[in-house]
Amino acid sequence: MSMPLSGLLLTALAITMLSACDLGKTPESPAEPPAVGVIEVGESAVNPFYEFVGKTRAVETVALRARVLGFLEAKAFQEGGLVDAGEVLFEIEPEQYEATLDQAKAALAAAEASLNRAQVDLARYRELAKAKNVSQQKVDEAEAEELVQQAAVETAKADVEKTALNLNYTKILAPISGRIDRAAFDVGNLVGPESGVLATINKMDPINVTFTIAETWYLELLQANNAATRANGATSAESEDFAHVPLIRLSDGSLYAYEGLFDFIDNKVDEATGTVLVRAQFPNPDGLLLPGQFVTVVIERKDAIEAVTVPQAAVLTDQGGRYVLLVDAQNRVETRRIETGQEFGPNLLVASGLDAGERVVLYGIQKVRPGIEVKPELTAAPQVEPEASSAED
Repeated sequence: MSMPLSGLLLTALAITMLSACDLGKTPESPAEPPAVGVIEVGESAVNPFYEFVGKTRAVETVALRARVLGFLEAKAFQEGGLVDAGEVLFEIEPEQYEATLDQAKAALAAAEASLNRAQVDLARYRELAKAKNVSQQKVDEAEAEELVQQAAVETAKADVEKTALNLNYTKILAPISGRIDRAAFDVGNLVGPESGVLATINKMDPINVTFTIAETWYLELLQANNAATRANGATSAESEDFAHVPLIRLSDGSLYAYEGLFDFIDNKVDEATGTVLVRAQFPNPDGLLLPGQFVTVVIERKDAIEAVTVPQAAVLTDQGGRYVLLVDAQNRVETRRIETGQEFGPNLLVASGLDAGERVVLYGIQKVRPGIEVKPELTAAPQVEPEASSAED
C-alpha cells in the first residue's frame, strides 16, 4: 500500500527541519583541567628530637635518724620547708647524757690522780734502788703500776669522748641544705636508733632526671655526638659536650624553662630490657620539679639540620601508608608513597620519597585523581614559627 503524496511531503519537511537544527548547533569544547594549589617542596632547618619517660630524683637525699635513746624534746623546723646545713632540727633530752659526761670526766680525773701517784712511787723506788734500800722487784712492780694507770687514763679519756659524742647526738643537725618532709614523730615520743627515719631532706636544686633509652637510640645519639665532636676538631675522649641537649616536657605540654646536662650514661646495656640508663641534671631554682615525679624527657639536637618537609594537610593516608599527590612536568597527577618522621608545627619531616623542588598538591585535592591533567597554581606553604622547628611546638 503506497503512502499518500501529502504524507510524503510532511515527512520530507520534518527531516529538512531536523537537519537544519543539527547544523545550527555549535560543537562542545573539551573540559578545562581543574585548577589545584600546589607547593614546591623545599628543605627547612629543623632540630630532630626524641622523647622518653623519665623520673626525677634528688641530687642528694639524707634520712635523719636518732643515734641515742631518749624522749624527743624539740622539733625546730617547719615541715615541708627549707633547711640549711648545720641547722638544729630535732633535740632529744640531754640531761642523762650530761650527767654521764660529768661522771666520765670525774673518772678521768681519778685515773689521772692514780697515774700521778704511781709516777711518784716509781721515782721514789728508783732512788731507793740506787742506794740498795729496796729490791729490784719493787722497782719493777712500780713500773708496772705506772703502765696500768696510764692505760686507765687513756680508757677514761675515751669514755669522756664517747659520752661527749652521745651528748652531741641529742641534737640532730641538717647535714645538707634542702627541703625537709614531715616529721615521723611528735615532741614527747621516745626515739632511738631503732625508731627508723625521723625525717628526710632532699636537695632540690639542681635535680636529676633518670630515664632509659633503647640500645638503638643510644647508638644513634652516640654517633651523632661523635660526628659533631669530630667536626669541632676534637676526639670523643676529649669532649664532654653532646650534640643533643636534654629538655623536659611538663604535664601541661609546655617545655621546662631550663635546659639540662647529661652527667651519667651507664657503662652497660640491661640484658633484660635492652636499654641503657641515662641521667641528666637540671637547674631547679623555683622548686617546680619534685623528686619522684614522672616527666617526658626530650632529647633535642642542638644544631639544626636541613631536611625535606611537607605540610601535613598535603599528606594522605590509606591502608598502604602515607602518600602525596604529585604534579609532574606534564602537569599530570601521580601518587607518591612517602616515609614521614616527626611533626614540626604544621609540617611533617619526609624521611624518603620526596625531593626538594617537586610539586605537591595542597589545595583542591578532592578535585583530582591520579593520571588526570591539572592546572597547577603555585601557592605558599603554611607559615612555620621559628620555635615550631624544634620540640618547642
